[in-house]
Amino acid sequence: MQQFGRTKTTHTHVGDRPDLEEEELFVLWTNAKNKLRVTLAMRRAKHVTEAVLCCVILVIHRISESIRVIGGSRTVVQGEDVDLSCSLLETDEELEQITWQKRTLEEPENHNFFLIYPNGVTDFISSNGLENRVQFFGNLTENIGSIRIKAARLLDEGNFTCVFSVFPSGVYSIEIPLTVLVPPVTSVTVDVPPVIGENEVFLASCLAAGAKPQAEVRWNTDAFGSLVRTVTNSTQHANGTTTVVSHLLGVPTRAANQQQVQCVVKQSALATERTLAYTININYPPQTVNITLSEASPATVFLCVADSNPKAIYTWTRVGQPWPQSAVRAEGDTLHLISLSSELNGLYTCEASNPYGRATGSQYVHVVSNTSAACWVLLVIIFLIVVAAAAGLIWYRWKNGKCLWSSFMGDHQFEAQSQVEEDEAGV
Repeated sequence: MQQFGRTKTTHTHVGDRPDLEEEELFVLWTNAKNKLRVTLAMRRAKHVTEAVLCCVILVIHRISESIRVIGGSRTVVQGEDVDLSCSLLETDEELEQITWQKRTLEEPENHNFFLIYPNGVTDFISSNGLENRVQFFGNLTENIGSIRIKAARLLDEGNFTCVFSVFPSGVYSIEIPLTVLVPPVTSVTVDVPPVIGENEVFLASCLAAGAKPQAEVRWNTDAFGSLVRTVTNSTQHANGTTTVVSHLLGVPTRAANQQQVQCVVKQSALATERTLAYTININYPPQTVNITLSEASPATVFLCVADSNPKAIYTWTRVGQPWPQSAVRAEGDTLHLISLSSELNGLYTCEASNPYGRATGSQYVHVVSNTSAACWVLLVIIFLIVVAAAAGLIWYRWKNGKCLWSSFMGDHQFEAQSQVEEDEAGV
């Protein structure tokens, strides 16, 4: 036996029993070897598992990259129906649920409001003012989750999200903006009726109220040319709508009264331009009053006519004499002479009035009685008889060769000569 430092070597003779220390070393070595094998096996299994997991994740990632949801923004006119379409493509995975969400400027966070289950059952979670107006019309077999909103309102405007939940890849969604257009409420009016004058006033006002987006307003004023101008104002409301008022200004004259103008409104919610015809209305007092005898009536009827706006109210009076109740009837602008007699003779006046002034006209009535008429007829007959007798006498003298004037002059000459002879004899 040799000893090197602390190392001790023991030599055993052949045939002797192995030492206990060597057996223990063998057992330890064997156990260490087995543990190493297990550790190596576990490491190999771990690497395989990680590789498999990586492959699975890679496959799922590639599959999820190809899966997508399609849809697009929508625009609708208030009061009409609108379809919000969405479809899930490139997957055969199991559909678990379709969820519709909505957010607005007032509520910037998405809120679930409508659920669609694989068996076709639907459920409202939060109405958002949409309850009883949302209808599912998609196809779950083909992964179509489209919905229809009936009678769209301005409050429906916002961003809708269609969410597909599938197993095992997860959740896929798309955002669908919805824009609601509001057509304008239009009218042409005037706040204060214009009265004839020399200063510029509002002749008419065109209103395009509560529109989204803002309406465009213009005037067609061919009858006026450059005699009128326009002033346009707009007001923005809290709900996003706008009211536009366009005023037509000009000098109110009689010539401008009853002239035609047009207000034209253009806005994206209107299929075509909306044209509103308007007649300019200028108020003025009655002008010159004219009284005329009506030729359309067989009876004696006088008409009182005065140009005014609004239409005048007529009042008949008799100047300086009582009104002949039974013989005369006044009806508005008409004066009826029922029974003609000299009692009706006199001066009659017609007054035309409206809220802006009054004017008066007069007419003298002279009725000839039946007796006077007979006398005049007799005088005419006598005159005609005298004229006829004179004409007959002249014709008779002319026929006998004597001119009435010559005969008359001859008689006077004879009388003159006889008188001269008598004077000479006396001398």
